Amino acid sequence: MADPSTADPVAGHANASEPPVTTGASEHSPSTTPDVSASPSEAEKSDTKETLLEAVMKAVKPADDTEESGDLAGTSPPSESVPSSEPEAKTGEADKGPDLTKDPSADELAAYNKRTRERIEQLLGQRNAFKAEAEVTQTLRNFLVTNDIAREDFQLTLDLAAAMRRGDFKSFLEGVGPYVQLATQALGITLPPDLQGEVQQGRVTFDAAAQMSRDRYARALAEQRATRVTQVASTQYTAAQQQHLSRSIEQTVSAWENGIRQSDPDYGRKEETVRNFLWAVVQERGAPQSPEHAVEIAKEAYSRANRTLQTFAPQRQPTRAVPSSINRAASGARPEPRSLMEAAELGLARARGA
Repeated sequence: MADPSTADPVAGHANASEPPVTTGASEHSPSTTPDVSASPSEAEKSDTKETLLEAVMKAVKPADDTEESGDLAGTSPPSESVPSSEPEAKTGEADKGPDLTKDPSADELAAYNKRTRERIEQLLGQRNAFKAEAEVTQTLRNFLVTNDIAREDFQLTLDLAAAMRRGDFKSFLEGVGPYVQLATQALGITLPPDLQGEVQQGRVTFDAAAQMSRDRYARALAEQRATRVTQVASTQYTAAQQQHLSRSIEQTVSAWENGIRQSDPDYGRKEETVRNFLWAVVQERGAPQSPEHAVEIAKEAYSRANRTLQTFAPQRQPTRAVPSSINRAASGARPEPRSLMEAAELGLARARGA
C-alpha cells in the first residue's frame, strides 16, 4: 500500500478511475437491406452476409461487447385448452394470448400442470434474484461515479472494513494512519514537515503555518478536480467526434456503394470478394480517418476485386467467318437436301465457308 504522505497530497482522494462495477452496453449493428437491382439469389444471400458498409464500419470502430438480455424468455402455455367463462364476444382478445411482458397471474399459473408451474416459479424466482442484484450493482456504480471514487480507494475501504471486522487493528491502523495524517494536515491540526520546521525556527507562528497548510491542500484539491473535469470533457468530446465520424463514413460509403450497384450490374456477385479485399487494404493503409479515406479504401478493394475476377473469367473465342451472300446471289440458292448424303455434303460446305 502506497504511503499518501510521500505522494500527491490528495492523490488517495481525487484520482478517479473507472469504478470496479461495470454493466454491459448494447450495440446494434445496422441491418442489411437487399438491393432490388441484384438477382433474387443475391437478394436472399444479403440477409445473412456482411455488406461492404458493415465491413468499413467495423474497420472504423471495433465491434463492441455483445448485448445481454435482462429478462428471461417467456414460457408457452400448455397445449391443453382451458375452459373460459368469458363471453364469445371477447374471443378476439383471447386469441392474442397472455401478455408476456408481465408476470403470470395466479389464475394463469393454475392453468399449467404441476411440473410446468414449478418450473415457471423457479425461473421467476431466479429472475427476481438477478434483477435485485443488478439493481444493487447499478446503485453502487452510480454512487462511485457520482462521488468520483477510484477503484483503488474502493478496494482500500473494503480491506480496512474487513480488517476491523476480524479484529486486526494493526492492519487497520497501518492502512488508515496515512490518511488520518493527510486529513489533519489539510485541516491545519498538524503541520507538514517543512512548515513544522518554519515554526520551530520562529519564522512563522503556528496559526499562520496552519493556514498555509490548509491553503496548500485546498489548492492541490482544486487543481486535481479541474484536471479531472478536463479529462472527462476530453473523453466526451472524443466519443462525440468518433460517433460523428462513424455516421459520416456510413453515409458516404453507402452513397458510393449505391452508385456502384446502379452502374455495375455484376456488383452483387463481386460484393463478397470486395469485402475480402477491403480488410487487406485496411491493413495496408490503416483504419479510415475520414469519409473520403473510407471511400478510397472501398474503391481500391473494388478495383482489386475486378482485376481478380477478370483473371478467372473465361476468354472469349473468335467467331467464325459468315459465308458471303454475294456468291449465293450469283449462283442461286442451294436446293434443300434430298438425302442424308446431300445434307452431310451441305454441312461440310458451310463449314468450309463455301
